[in-house]
Amino acid sequence: MAKTCFIDYGTMHTTLANNKKELVFFAAHLDDFEFSCLAYLFRRHSYYESIKIIIASEWELKKDVWRNNLKTIESIISRKIEYINLGFAQRTLTKNFEEVKDKFYNNINFDSDFDIVTHDIQDAHSDHLSVNKAAYGIFKYSKNFITMYSPSSVNFKPNYYVKMTEEEFETKHTLLTKYDFSKEQSFSKKGTYFRKQYTNIHSFYATENFINCDMDYCEVYKIHKWIG
Repeated sequence: MAKTCFIDYGTMHTTLANNKKELVFFAAHLDDFEFSCLAYLFRRHSYYESIKIIIASEWELKKDVWRNNLKTIESIISRKIEYINLGFAQRTLTKNFEEVKDKFYNNINFDSDFDIVTHDIQDAHSDHLSVNKAAYGIFKYSKNFITMYSPSSVNFKPNYYVKMTEEEFETKHTLLTKYDFSKEQSFSKKGTYFRKQYTNIHSFYATENFINCDMDYCEVYKIHKWIG
């Protein structure tokens, strides 16, 4: 794809556009959405008739926090979001790949237009890679296909920068810090990725790539296909 970079400055839309498309977020874990997807949702939710978040794995110690966070997110955009959890255990998505793929596809309406936002192929987490691979299997059926930066991304090459307000970023950080990192499944048992400097690492990508455009807060994505 050409190296053209897109910047989305827009404020949150308040009126639903005349668009019958569905927006599908497909992520591996509870908390992936808060870290990587909020700016896209805030900027573009009104372009879609419906919004769906599909999470591949469940984690008992996170699920109540996620459901409360989702209520907060819905209140911010004043819209309901359909939430689906595929029910797999964390760290098992590679082993159960075909079943993950089948369950994901069964939750896609192929009779309507849809956009997908999911993990990137340049990601070091095996669960994230499995989700990317499953989503990429229906790349040709999607209208727009966008991948997101995650804490485990490696050599991520964004071409879509979505600006956030300071208030939106503070909301994002608050949502993330509701998770108890001492009960994480990671080997470190620490929320290292979610310290404030790292939560806003997206803005460093913008600083590197734009001289006269300050984005103190933003999220970064890679557009693989975009049909306007």
